[in-house]
Amino acid sequence: MAQHSSNNSSHSLARLVSGKLIALGIVLIVAGIAAIASPALSTMAVTLFLGLLLAIVGALKLFHAFSIKEWGGFLWQLLIGLVELLGGLLVYFNPMKGAIAITLVIALVLMAEGIAQLGLAVRMRAQSGVVWMFLSSIVTIIVGVALAMRLPAGGIYTPGTLVGVSLLFAGWAYIAIALATRRAAA
Repeated sequence: MAQHSSNNSSHSLARLVSGKLIALGIVLIVAGIAAIASPALSTMAVTLFLGLLLAIVGALKLFHAFSIKEWGGFLWQLLIGLVELLGGLLVYFNPMKGAIAITLVIALVLMAEGIAQLGLAVRMRAQSGVVWMFLSSIVTIIVGVALAMRLPAGGIYTPGTLVGVSLLFAGWAYIAIALATRRAAA
């Protein structure tokens, strides 16, 4: 009786985990399709948002610096606030150049994400369906490298498209692992 209860518990856990992995996979696939369908819009929206956010944070740091002039870090806080405020305004009012900078950051993030996914795939190598995680990690690394190599000529369309492809592969990888987990638990 205790063995049966333990099996039901592990089966329920497998279904719960796989259900959440499938949901995550679907969200990643939908995000990937959206990024591919409107890469210029996605890139511009992110650029404008980040520029505005940087400007606000910079202004807050400037206010903070002047509110505690006695603090030993006043000058550094002032300089950091100025850099963030000016950088944020430059990105916001010149989103094309900001998009190039953001593209470089995205490329670096994708390469790091791919390496992390590769590490996860190696750790999970005994699990069925992990080949999709290996494939996803390789695609993500290649996308990051390709994106970095196309700068600045990659323009505004490349980042959204390449990120969309990466999201699609990651979504399929999570769904494949979830389905393999369900089959193994059955």
